[in-house]
Amino acid sequence: MTKAEYLEQLRACLAQMPTEEREKQLAYYEELLSDMIEDGMSEAEAAEHLGAPETVAAELMAEMPMATLVKNRVKANGRPSALNIVLLVLGAPLWLPLLIAAAAVLLALVITLWAVGLSVGIVLPAVGASGIVLGVGTLLSYASLPLLMALGSALIGAGVLILGVLLLGVIVRALAQLCRSIWRGCKRALAK
Repeated sequence: MTKAEYLEQLRACLAQMPTEEREKQLAYYEELLSDMIEDGMSEAEAAEHLGAPETVAAELMAEMPMATLVKNRVKANGRPSALNIVLLVLGAPLWLPLLIAAAAVLLALVITLWAVGLSVGIVLPAVGASGIVLGVGTLLSYASLPLLMALGSALIGAGVLILGVLLLGVIVRALAQLCRSIWRGCKRALAK
């Protein structure tokens, strides 16, 4: 694929992007291709190195703010026809509850995942801390528990505490990544 063909395909894939942003991105990729060609790559190698124009466009569209995508989507469709307005109004009893239900299910799923993840991440350190307190309290009060048992519960508690803290970080990062993926999926659906 030549440089001109690559840029033309990228332009077509970025049709939903605002004009000024699209031209800025196209100028950037044109310069990037030119630099690669000056460094000794052929046009086909440079285009292949960047990846498919569709993939590049999808990544660029995913980075755009949601408000910009919605605004451009409405502008791109132009003024709705009378038939479209009538169909929207008559179909509202069907599509509006479905849209609200889908949004509610998605929101409930995200909230549930965060609640379960955070509760597991909070309960483990609490259990670990209580094990440490039990062990140290037993050692200090000279209670009837054997010394080895008190020391064991303190060590187990410390291990569970460390595991809980580490697990909490992993859970929060995974849930944040999941939310980003859901958000990008919504943006991709809107961009199409």
